Amino acid sequence: MKNRTRLDNIVIKIKSIVNNNYFIGIISLLWFLYRSGTKPSRATYPCQRAALWTSYNFLILPTICFLSKTFNRLGLSKLYQKSPFKKLLAKNNLRIFVLIFAVLSAVSLATLFYFETLDKYPKIQHAAPGTGTSTVAIVRVGERSLEEALEEALNYLGGIESIVPEGAKVLIKPNIVDGSPTPTTTPPDIVEALVKIVKRRNPSVVWIAEGSSDWNTMGNFRKLGYFEVANRTGAVLVDLNYGELVDVPVEDGGIVYSSFTLNKIVTEADVFISVPVMKTHYLAILTLGMKNLVGIAPGTIYGRYGWAAKWKLHEEAVEKNDPYLGGVITDLCKARRIDLTIIDGRIGMEGYGPQRGTPVKMDLIIAGRDPVATDSIASLVMGFDPEKIPSIKIGSQRGLGTNDLSKIEVKGLSVKEVFRPFNCAVPEHREFQLKTQAESKTLIEFITVILITSTIFLFVLYMKF
Repeated sequence: MKNRTRLDNIVIKIKSIVNNNYFIGIISLLWFLYRSGTKPSRATYPCQRAALWTSYNFLILPTICFLSKTFNRLGLSKLYQKSPFKKLLAKNNLRIFVLIFAVLSAVSLATLFYFETLDKYPKIQHAAPGTGTSTVAIVRVGERSLEEALEEALNYLGGIESIVPEGAKVLIKPNIVDGSPTPTTTPPDIVEALVKIVKRRNPSVVWIAEGSSDWNTMGNFRKLGYFEVANRTGAVLVDLNYGELVDVPVEDGGIVYSSFTLNKIVTEADVFISVPVMKTHYLAILTLGMKNLVGIAPGTIYGRYGWAAKWKLHEEAVEKNDPYLGGVITDLCKARRIDLTIIDGRIGMEGYGPQRGTPVKMDLIIAGRDPVATDSIASLVMGFDPEKIPSIKIGSQRGLGTNDLSKIEVKGLSVKEVFRPFNCAVPEHREFQLKTQAESKTLIEFITVILITSTIFLFVLYMKF
């Protein structure tokens, strides 16, 4: 037989440690406690649930066997014979205890199976079609034209005639943060389709207006094809970073700002239409209809030239303890009310949005006249809780609309039909996602582990005595 080298012995030793049940159990338990101890909600993650079960299978059961052997080796059985617990743990009583815990374990396991039959995201059931004070439309584009899809959505809201008066001045605000194509920016085709529909109302002017964060709005318009849209439709392109500026007060005095300095046409528009893309955001959690209004703040006032055109908004928000920009966003919405929100959800963005995320094909358009309700339903579709997203929650509190799902009537497709959870921009935003049945399920799993372990322990005692 070949002599073992020192390296062979080390490898054998490592293998024996790695394959040791106690080692695996301890590592699994320590990992579970480390990851979930400071933030219990992490216990719902698949890796954490696996660690919990692994620590049970490879730590608790061998420990019971170890305790059983130790019980005999230390002569504790003799002490047990003299202890007051003997009567309590007499064989007949132990049989009863084993039976009781076995039944409880069975009930707990049955409860776990029951949880499997429940809807994973119960909150989306509250957004079922019904009667509400605000209406939000969800439509799928499919093979038809964008104009047809938009018309369907608008018809659910009462038609374009109920939104745009004859001869009105209409401002359409796409989301053009830079010159990148969709889903970073609002594609020109949906804006063109919307302009064509608006034109049926004979508006006096239609502005397509934006103030890009990279200070190059007109260059971005040209790069993305908006100049062609303007030529075909007669719409006027406007860079909101420049132009004649006026002071606009925030209706209720504001949270972060009491007033804004804005391009004059923002105040002159009779109808303001926000047309964002459905995206996650590394600061604001989501960027939807209301967040889109950050683009109306002129970079010449609220930016740093050559860097970020809106950065002063962020700095001021931090100083006013508004880390998720909910105060700033709703201040802007209070300075310039949104009359219609059309969220382009054909291709959304998850992950590190609003510029470096991953495209998500949804093929949806979500529209509504209530900006808070529209963002609420869109956030729900994306797997986020509208009662927790700061801009939506604060917007509801300030009277910009409602995020109460019982007061929102969803027309067209239901939330459940189109539901697709988006990955957060950053891990810290997971707390804003919808809570699932998995949280309650994890508690039941933990109780089940305790009950089964207790049953086995009592059974070992029963067999010993």
